[in-house]
Amino acid sequence: MDRVGIILAGGYGTRLRPVTKAISKHLIPIHDKPMIFYPLSILMLMKLKKILLVVTKKDYSQYLALLGDGSKYGISITYIFQDEPKGIAEGLLRCEEYIKKKRLCLILGDN
Repeated sequence: MDRVGIILAGGYGTRLRPVTKAISKHLIPIHDKPMIFYPLSILMLMKLKKILLVVTKKDYSQYLALLGDGSKYGISITYIFQDEPKGIAEGLLRCEEYIKKKRLCLILGDN
């Protein structure tokens, strides 16, 4: 059975303003890499090859520039849009058509 990883990175990052006015919270460097690399690497260590990345339309181009379609990392990334942060359950619902009866692992983009 296929397995899918989901990273929720669609929030506004309001508590980190003014930095997050210009860049997604999940793209802010922590130590030596953008924060989004930490949850992404966890899913990759779990040998998940299909990743759904939930982002805002505003930040999509930044993620695409950094991660592309995931092929340079040996994975496939599909971008899902969440227009406004409405919680974990709503983020998961955005992925519904992609997961069907697949096993999944959900992780927050800022963990």
